[in-house]
Formats: sequence, C-alpha cells, structure tokens
Amino acid sequence: MPLVESEAVVLRSSNFGEADKLVNFLTRGLGRLRGVAPNARRSRRRFGAALEPLSYVRVWFFEREHHHLVRLSESELIEAFYDARGQYERSLALNQIAELADLMLPEREPAERAFRLVLVTLAALKRAESVWLPLTYFQLWMVRLAGWLPALEECSRCRRPLGDEKAYVSPATGRFLCGRCRQAGMRVLSPSSRVAAAAMLASPLEKLDAAGWDRRRAAELQAYLLDVIEYHGERKLVTRELLYEKA
Repeated sequence: MPLVESEAVVLRSSNFGEADKLVNFLTRGLGRLRGVAPNARRSRRRFGAALEPLSYVRVWFFEREHHHLVRLSESELIEAFYDARGQYERSLALNQIAELADLMLPEREPAERAFRLVLVTLAALKRAESVWLPLTYFQLWMVRLAGWLPALEECSRCRRPLGDEKAYVSPATGRFLCGRCRQAGMRVLSPSSRVAAAAMLASPLEKLDAAGWDRRRAAELQAYLLDVIEYHGERKLVTRELLYEKA
C-alpha cells in the first residue's frame, strides 16, 4: 500500500462519521477520486484549510486494495479559490465548476486536460469582474472533451457550410443542422454564438476579450451546452436553476 503524492483540486468535502471528512477531489494524473481524511474535523495539523472546496492542493494518500475510497494522509494548500466567493453569483459559478466536474468525469480515469481546464477557469473566476465568460468557456470545453460537441461550421446532415445562417441544435441528436435540414423542436443557435464558441476553442481563456460578456450574451450558448450536459449526464443541474434565477 504505497503512499501516493499528487496535485489535486478539492471538488467537495463533507463530514463523515464522528471526526472524519469525505473528500471528492480531482487529481492531475489519476482522475477524480474519493477518500476519507481521518480525524480531519478534530485535528487541523495534517489537513488545515487544504480540504476546503475548490482548493488547489497537494495531497498524499494511500490506495487500499479492495477499497473504493482512498485514505488521505496529509494535504498542503497551494492556492485557495474559495476566496473568490465574494458574491452570490460568483459562488454559484464556482459551485457549477464542481458540479460539472463531479458529473462528467468518471472516477479513476486520468483526465489531465480537464484538470488543467478546472485550474485555468478557477483562476479566471478569481480575478474576473464577471463570471460569464470563464463559466461559458468551461462548459464548452467540458462538452468538447467529453466528445459531445459537433462541428460548428457545417450542417451535420448535408455538410453545407452554415456561414452566417442560424444553426438548429438538439442535445438528443448531437448535431448542428441548417435551416433546410432542421427538425421540429430543435433549439436555435445564432451565428454570433457559434463565432464565440469557435473563438473559445481556438484561444486560451486569458487571451479572450471579456468586454460585453454578461448574462444576456452568455445565455444562448450556455443554454445549449447545459442542455447537452444534462441530456448525457441524465441529471438536472442544481446550479443551473439557481444561477439563472439569481443572476
């Protein structure tokens, strides 16, 4: 039972038993794991504040044979992103990062690109005036990494370039269709939303212009992306309703 050391982002932590904590965390090389931090609520010596949700930490843990949960030995705080929770809207955006990572990333499957995406997005949310560009960027790339995003520039059925046309989309079909091929009940995705998505896929988050990115501008693209996530995840997102209700 060797001791494993890894960088990680704590997604969630909760009380477990009389003195322990149950921790859901995303590691750089081993994927998403769950583990028990023994006596973490009684003694802060080994864990301190390094088990708070959305903390970037270094963790040491034991993989136990025939046990689903790892056993945390120690953690060290690298950066605390929960300090960014100065506004209710920002707090909900941060909670959505954790909710999507928990839903979309299977346990014990390496996901280094997703790990880097989480860190980049948390850093952007910590410094940004508005949550809407970083959050949309995160949603888009999570859908892309999951393999659920169709080609943005052409009709998935007839292969005709969409150009400045509206696209018609459906989470169930996973396709973008032109006006000629569209089917009843499909959601409209405007050319401006597709252009914004293409820019996010082509450039790092820190190089994108956040000017004008408010709730209204993000709404159409986010609605499509969250529909896709809920359809494939087979679950309604708790943070979706709260974020749009209060934003």
